[in-house]
Amino acid sequence: MQKIAMRGFILAVICLFGTVDSLKILFMAPFPVPSHWFWLNSVVEGLLDRGHEVTAITNFPAKKPHSNYTEIILDPPYDLLKYSPENLIYELKYRSDFSNLFLIWNVGLLTTRYALEHPEVQHLIRSDKEHFDIVISEQFGQEAFLMFSRKYNAPIVTISTYDFTDYLDLSAGFRAPFSFVPHILLPYTDDMTFTQRSYNLFISLFDRIVRGLFYIPAQNALLQKNFKSLEHELGPLPSVQDLEKSIAVTLFNSHSATSPPRPEMPGFVKIGGIHIKDVKPLPAKIKEFLDGADHGVILFSLGSHVQSSHLAPEKVQAFVRVFRKMKQRILWKYEADDLKDIPSNVLLQKWIPQVDVLAHENVVLFINHGGIFGTQESIYHGVPMLTIPFYGDQFRNAYRSQTRGHALVLEYDAITEENISEKLQSILTEERFMETAKKISRLFRDNLESPLNTAMYWIEYVARNEGAEHLKSSARNLNWFQYLMLDVVGLVFLVYMIFATIMYFVVDRYCGKKKPSGKDRKLSGKKKTN
Repeated sequence: MQKIAMRGFILAVICLFGTVDSLKILFMAPFPVPSHWFWLNSVVEGLLDRGHEVTAITNFPAKKPHSNYTEIILDPPYDLLKYSPENLIYELKYRSDFSNLFLIWNVGLLTTRYALEHPEVQHLIRSDKEHFDIVISEQFGQEAFLMFSRKYNAPIVTISTYDFTDYLDLSAGFRAPFSFVPHILLPYTDDMTFTQRSYNLFISLFDRIVRGLFYIPAQNALLQKNFKSLEHELGPLPSVQDLEKSIAVTLFNSHSATSPPRPEMPGFVKIGGIHIKDVKPLPAKIKEFLDGADHGVILFSLGSHVQSSHLAPEKVQAFVRVFRKMKQRILWKYEADDLKDIPSNVLLQKWIPQVDVLAHENVVLFINHGGIFGTQESIYHGVPMLTIPFYGDQFRNAYRSQTRGHALVLEYDAITEENISEKLQSILTEERFMETAKKISRLFRDNLESPLNTAMYWIEYVARNEGAEHLKSSARNLNWFQYLMLDVVGLVFLVYMIFATIMYFVVDRYCGKKKPSGKDRKLSGKKKTN
């Protein structure tokens, strides 16, 4: 009761003293993946609920109109499947960390170019009618969009749909120690072996070098090309690196219960789980199916981009054969109508309200693809997982969950009837999986304030304090040589060498062995002849 009372008091204080007048906000989310927008839209809805006016650059129209909400729709959205055909996912072309890095860089550049060249965005760039108090941008490969903050002379808040990344550390003036801070794609904890630390150093430096030599210059080229019309008003356009240094606060999709401990800068704020809201009533058919499950329910969903109906037919049939033998019911997100002879304990649905289903007391296991949002939803509701990762951070999420003890990983190429059955039975019969899932759930829910209120506070904080310059470290302006104090070390070494050299000659001149004179040499020679 005391904890509840304290949280209520803190929220009341924030509401009384931590609010600002209605803000005009430009919210930029050009990345065309539904799951990203689903997560980011939680922030948009929170801002609207607090009375702010929001103009959003997005690929996804709102389901309901709002008087304070204006949309700039990127229609049609960029076709990611045209660049990266779906078959590459199932052929495991993105299993390696390096292929995933290049995927992120290339998709970032392609989607940025497409969005900046869209007529609606070009109109916004050239228009001088709008005014915004603050700019909010997704931080996922759209760095050139940071230029909008300079156009409107407005402070900027960025949102990372991923966890902490090395390049965001660098833009804030911090260089994370590779000895215990793993790269964003790696499943390691802060307790790494020698081999893991070596690989972490290698891939982190590779990421940093390639990003600096190729990716950021390409983003700079997009910025210079698309915002060139602003030069007559603003003067020489800033670089992406300069704009990144101007970021006031970054909101991260991270949580201490699921991410290893690490150093953080003042403007780094964790809002992991922000998209998880109060449970809504389930559709009647799904509710009846879940309520009648005496032995529990398994939810099977691979998210919005990966579809279980596109799995290899032999792998789909392997699941069907396993499910047929189980006493649990299976609610399966299956997007096609080609599946025949469906077992009586299986309900196929083309769309499933995933968060609300996971909240049902009869759900005992979640088969997913390791996406960060679904993983967080499963953790929040204390449901163990069987995870089939395909690309990106899914491998990291999957193996970290397995290491924590509330999940098992099933690699796509290892899907067989025997492997599916073995792993499902382990999770369902060994109590440790459910016990650990409940423990992690308690940690994930145990926050001083909700992720949404935390995000709202910091966005408004930046606006109240005119960009919150006091949060920005001057380390942003140091190069690596200065950051590591190598200039100071070099000076000290130089002074030492000069002093040591002088002392050597002084000692040698006045305290060294006396050289024999010419007379001494003659006498010495005579003695030798005798």
